[in-house]
Amino acid sequence: MRGIIYKDLCLFFKGVDKIVLLVLGGLLILFAAESGVYAGMLFSFALDMMVGLLHLTALEKEEKTAWRSYQRTMPVGVGKVMAGKYAAVLLTVPVSVAGAVVSNLAAFAVYGTFWPEVLGLSVLAAVAVPPVFAMLSLPFYYWFGNQIAQFTSLPQAFLFFYIIKNFEDGMWTVADLTGLVGDPVSLLLLGTLGLAGLFLLSLVVSAIGYCQRK
Repeated sequence: MRGIIYKDLCLFFKGVDKIVLLVLGGLLILFAAESGVYAGMLFSFALDMMVGLLHLTALEKEEKTAWRSYQRTMPVGVGKVMAGKYAAVLLTVPVSVAGAVVSNLAAFAVYGTFWPEVLGLSVLAAVAVPPVFAMLSLPFYYWFGNQIAQFTSLPQAFLFFYIIKNFEDGMWTVADLTGLVGDPVSLLLLGTLGLAGLFLLSLVVSAIGYCQRK
């Protein structure tokens, strides 16, 4: 299974090409010019979504090389195949977390204003968004193919850009969101347990789809 995880991680990082870097660079310039002290947070949000999309890009490369046909000849059960795929998603979370920390520190260096709650929200999103993106997209890929999975990722992207736009326009503030939270520790615990359960459910659904499709 370690070899499968290594392969998935290699495909993930090979997906970071010039186009991805240009998109992220353009967003960085845009947020720096328009979003003020929220620039680091909004850039980290965009990076979170990009991390999720890169996993779909890796699946597309697998499909083009007919990797699944070769994988079926290997002495590796479907459980290990799916566990390796989902483990690779979790292992790329440090990329988005590092992006959240660095981008917020860069915004602090430029604007001289540091809000711990902004950094906290950025890190929370960096931990949650890539796995959520994966657990919603991967079952569609294993049941219906890469093209359908890409289509189902569009609503997630629109939702994320809607959130970014509201922060950018000043319609939302981090203080407004933190004010809605009663007991943050309990909410974080429940959210973690809920996401873990959905993540495992997604893994099972993907495994069934993998077995159904030839």
